[in-house]
Amino acid sequence: MSISTTDPSSLSSSPSSPSSPSSPSLPPLTGELGVPQMAERTKVTLTGVTETLLIPLVGRAVDATTQSPILADPYAKGVVEKLDYEFGKLPMPPTHAAGVALRTRFYDRWTSAFLASHSHATVLHLACGLDSRNQRVEWGANVRWIDVDLPEVVALRGQVLPTSLPGQDYRLVAADITDDAWLEAIPTDRPVLVVMEGLVSYLQPEQATGLLKRLVEQLKEGELHFDSMNTTVLLASRKDPNAAVSQTGSVFKWAVDDLKDVEKIHPHLRLIEVIRYVEAPGVEEFPLLSRIGYYMLSWVPSFRDGVRFVRFGFSGDVRADSG
Repeated sequence: MSISTTDPSSLSSSPSSPSSPSSPSLPPLTGELGVPQMAERTKVTLTGVTETLLIPLVGRAVDATTQSPILADPYAKGVVEKLDYEFGKLPMPPTHAAGVALRTRFYDRWTSAFLASHSHATVLHLACGLDSRNQRVEWGANVRWIDVDLPEVVALRGQVLPTSLPGQDYRLVAADITDDAWLEAIPTDRPVLVVMEGLVSYLQPEQATGLLKRLVEQLKEGELHFDSMNTTVLLASRKDPNAAVSQTGSVFKWAVDDLKDVEKIHPHLRLIEVIRYVEAPGVEEFPLLSRIGYYMLSWVPSFRDGVRFVRFGFSGDVRADSG
């Protein structure tokens, strides 16, 4: 399959003619993941941090096959079944899958809310991986959607997901987000929502803070949505060799203990909303033992703030919500 991607320098031009083949009918997942044997599947050669994109993909796929899915992603299972990869190395028990689905559902809903109040906007989805958010979320004719990831990820994505969407202004950009050139090519003619699900914690501290600062300075007005973890959870994650992240040889690097430190990165950054993972609406849908465990963790300060989903606004007009 040929891969149609956008060079960052051409982002201001009109989108290419859309053509998106329909996905074939695929057999259901069986067992814990149960990827069936297919005549032709796309070999996954990603390693290290790029390989971690498979973790949320598997989580969404497993969630979609449960009796009461939290996200019910209609595309994830089909993508998994197109890949040639040893998925058994990525443990995904039901509780972990529920956590992935819950986080993704928050980002989908926040994206929808932003677009409901900004009908003329740009969605900039960084480290898009193999996520189909651009198909799950409804967006109108005055919205520009740009997915960005590393060249090797974009090459893989182009073989298992559409690279254009009929009648919509969609671009797929191959770039290293820690570089500056791609960001300079992003149009600033409208408010920009930057979605960074499962991204910033993998960056070195100076890379993470530098990225947030450049986004605010370049894009002028909009919101940043991302998840953060504190030092306690970051260090704990490194002690579990059986965790899915550890299986890829990756580690989390950037910890945020005080969200006020994020506001200090740039004077125009203001915290709008924060959701603690262990207290997040939707946790009540988890298995009983998980609900009990999260309730207990919510009383321990270092774990209560262990993982948070956050929304930051930027521009001279943004004001932080109380609470």
